[in-house]
Amino acid sequence: MFQRVQHVGVYGLIVSEGQVLLVEKSRGPYIGKWDLPGGKIEFGESPDTTLIREILEETGLEVESFSFFKSDAVVVNYEDPELGKVTLHHVGLIYKVKIKTGKAIAPKEDDEDVISAKWCDLVEMDHDDFSPFVQELLLEHPDTIL
Repeated sequence: MFQRVQHVGVYGLIVSEGQVLLVEKSRGPYIGKWDLPGGKIEFGESPDTTLIREILEETGLEVESFSFFKSDAVVVNYEDPELGKVTLHHVGLIYKVKIKTGKAIAPKEDDEDVISAKWCDLVEMDHDDFSPFVQELLLEHPDTIL
């Protein structure tokens, strides 16, 4: 039997010179896949604060400005080492983000959710390597991210 879990996260769509900044997930349902930088809203935190904190932690980049883009939701079944079989209802608040300077990436070394971060040319990558949110953006809004 699957344990039902709901997760609400805030994610940044960061595009520069035809590339999108993505992070490689180290755990959870998207382990080994490329996803938007972002994550769970901590207790007492606003979505805006979460967005700024998560992008800094996962990429080392500072947010200059942002605007709400869209919400998305997916249901994913996966095996969690601690919880066993999980059905995850994953809700994402996605923002378009402009970073302060440059494209140099320096994520926190002890980040628990990501292996790495990089600027990606989405046309050259296998779409099966993307999280559902990135796949959805490619299908629904290719002009925004390509």
